[in-house]
Amino acid sequence: MTVDQFDAIVRRVTPDYGHNLVTHRDAHNVSRRSMRGRLTVVSSRGPGARRSWSGRRLPAACWHAYRDVLTLLFEVYPTARVYTSMARYIGREGFHRVYRTTRWINVGSVMEPAYMPDLCDCPH
Repeated sequence: MTVDQFDAIVRRVTPDYGHNLVTHRDAHNVSRRSMRGRLTVVSSRGPGARRSWSGRRLPAACWHAYRDVLTLLFEVYPTARVYTSMARYIGREGFHRVYRTTRWINVGSVMEPAYMPDLCDCPH
C-alpha cells in the first residue's frame, strides 16, 4: 500500500468525523508496496481526536477513528498488513480477530488505568 492509497482511505472516512481526520504529513513510501504513516487529526478538539490518559487533548486519532479507517482499508485491501504500537493486523480476518482486544490494553498507569475507547468524545 502506498501513501496515496492510504490517504484515499482516510479521505473516504473523514466526513464521518467532521473532516477532522488526515494522514500525518510525515507519511512516506518505504517501497513500491509499503508505506509508513499515521492517522492524525486537524484539531485536537474536533471529532475523532483523542486525549491522553491524564485528560490532555492530543493531535492524535481516537480508537474509533482508527477502527473505521482500518475497517475500510481491509475491505479494499483484504490482504494488507498493518503494524501499530498496539497490535499487528495480518489481513482482514486478522484485523477483525485482534482489533477488539486492543480496547483492554491499559494505556494509563497502574494507579489510574485508561483504555483507548474511553479517551475521546466521539459518539461512535
